[in-house]
Amino acid sequence: MSEGRKALCLLLTLCLAMLCAWSMAEEAAVPEGYEQIAENSRFTLYLRRDTLAVIVQSKSTGKMLYSTVQNPGEMKDNATWKGFYQSGIVMEYLDGVKTIPLQADFINTKNQVDVTLTGDGYIARVSYPDIGISYEATLKMDELGFSVSIPRSSIVEEMADSYAVASFYVYPFMGYSYLGQDTGYMIIPDGQGAIISLQDNEERFASPFDRPVYGTNIGVETSVYSDWSKDAEQVILPAFGMVHEDDGLAVLGFIENGDAAARIMAYPNGVRMKFDWVCAKYLYRLVYSQPTGPNSSTISMRTEHARDIDIQQQFLLEEGETASYAGLACALRQYMTEKGYFGEADTTDFDIAVDFLGAETENYVLGKKSVPMTTFAQAAEILEDLAGRGVKGISVTCRGWQEGGLSGALPTDAYDPAGSLGGDGGFKQLARTAADLGNRLSLEADFLHLNTETHPLLFYSSFKMITSQTWSRPTFGRVYDTMYCLSPKKTLEIGRDTVEQMAKHQVPGVSLTGITSLMSDYYESSHYQDSTAMMGQYEALVRETADRMEVSLDKANCYLWRYAAALRQMPIAGSDYSYVKRDIPFLAIALSGKIPYYTEYANFQANTHRYFLHLVEQGTRPSFLLTAEDPISLQNTNSNDVYSSRYELYQEMIPQWYEELRALHDQLGRAQITDHVYAGDMVRVTWSNGVQVYLNFGASEGEMDGIVLEKGAYKVVKQP
Repeated sequence: MSEGRKALCLLLTLCLAMLCAWSMAEEAAVPEGYEQIAENSRFTLYLRRDTLAVIVQSKSTGKMLYSTVQNPGEMKDNATWKGFYQSGIVMEYLDGVKTIPLQADFINTKNQVDVTLTGDGYIARVSYPDIGISYEATLKMDELGFSVSIPRSSIVEEMADSYAVASFYVYPFMGYSYLGQDTGYMIIPDGQGAIISLQDNEERFASPFDRPVYGTNIGVETSVYSDWSKDAEQVILPAFGMVHEDDGLAVLGFIENGDAAARIMAYPNGVRMKFDWVCAKYLYRLVYSQPTGPNSSTISMRTEHARDIDIQQQFLLEEGETASYAGLACALRQYMTEKGYFGEADTTDFDIAVDFLGAETENYVLGKKSVPMTTFAQAAEILEDLAGRGVKGISVTCRGWQEGGLSGALPTDAYDPAGSLGGDGGFKQLARTAADLGNRLSLEADFLHLNTETHPLLFYSSFKMITSQTWSRPTFGRVYDTMYCLSPKKTLEIGRDTVEQMAKHQVPGVSLTGITSLMSDYYESSHYQDSTAMMGQYEALVRETADRMEVSLDKANCYLWRYAAALRQMPIAGSDYSYVKRDIPFLAIALSGKIPYYTEYANFQANTHRYFLHLVEQGTRPSFLLTAEDPISLQNTNSNDVYSSRYELYQEMIPQWYEELRALHDQLGRAQITDHVYAGDMVRVTWSNGVQVYLNFGASEGEMDGIVLEKGAYKVVKQP
């Protein structure tokens, strides 16, 4: 090659290199008006002071996540929406007795923002002089991401009778996407978890995902109940996120404080606007309809005081290979571990959960009669039979164990084993048998729900909605047609007394239900009580119970997990919303290696083989509801929905499942899930000890990483 040609090639190479460098610099350029305020080893954080908008930039790639829309002038949305998505924090307020909250943002509302930089973030004093409301927001960056807090004590309402805070959004557009321009998905806390694709939806969807954290607020919201409809899965872990696969960036929002007053909302593009965004909304005050008399007329009122919440929202950041739902779930597990969300639960030994339905009640000629389904002696015989088949170390719970049976003995207000089941002596013998076989035994306790036909005097301590009306719901049962709840104060009183009695009778464990999955505002002592008061009383009862005996929790909200020896009746899938691309095992990943986790009853699953595959995939444990008698005996009781529970039907299946799942657990031990990847119907799950599990959820043969599996099959691979 001639010297001239060599020089030309060198020049072209240099030009190309300069062009690439210029292109990367252009791509990595932070928009004008932002200043660097904090950084960690992976990310740099920039702030725009006038709107509190932030940008997160990866140090390794220069890619960025935005908290506000960068080109609002090109959008055709109205001024309110533009103000919403250009503001880092958005406040809503109530004007007098008007029922629709008004928006206070940094674009359309006169405001003053005073920012003090702290080295790891900022402290901002925000005021809206025309309405006399101000608050303080603090942002702190750490190695995992950054947190934003708004203390209740910092909120000032100078004209509270006229203008009062209704709600806050904290960086609602963090990591947003626009009309299919990005490849990735939103993460929502539906059941196990689910993802919504960022693809252009062509306006197919009319409504967003909008669910209250910890379930329906029964003290405010009225529901239409049906005996055939199925409720959507409850939000039990207040986490949500956004993953940009092309950019290799992901962010997860987690509500650390303010969860008792929050909703999680996810808007796929085409719903209201052309953006994909997911966020939490913190409700300080509520507007509700107060009945004025027997003629059904109502007036709109707002709650008499703001909820007592300090907002604390953590944003966890991931990039590269961990910028995925699995990476975010692992980051959340680490964060929750450091913050003490997990107690000292032992996940070393594998077991399954068996719940025995003891007794129910049916109508009789002159009243009611007991319907014994599994006596204590029969339960002991079943456990001995299972032990003979190799199934040991079972987590056993007795349901319907007290006089009145499962539906009649509500609330659980005494240690009173049913005589038809064998009484106190029969239970003590069952406890000895269970202990000899290495099983753990608990009595189910429901201190919340109230049957006023069997406990008429407790009606005066029933749960009141904030309108002061008594809450109730139909059971659609054959014996008792209405169910009530107890007030938190009475629940706490009865719970403490009953736990004291159980401790005196040396009951080894208790499985709590009811209070584990309710969060609501209510009316008590002639005043409105907000949901944080309920949270405090329920947490106190669970904590005190855990100090006395081993506690397992049914479908428990995450603020109670630290007291649990086990979590029971946890979801295995989601609610099948139309906009969901697929369910993901987000809960299972976040909990793996931390707490024994038992899923919903296996014998009520439409597809038991697919259910079993999910157990393998998630590393979770099955549970069974068993009876010694044929469930046909329940057809005239409130448990007539139990149709497949007789032990004889499962005496072969349970040992087979136990042996197969125990063999898997022996290879996993206390390892944690570190990655989870879909490839069509194929799945690869990676554990921290190097074990990989491949599964085929498809209807035909599948292949992944050179592993070929028949439909419905799985394979465990140990890395060298």
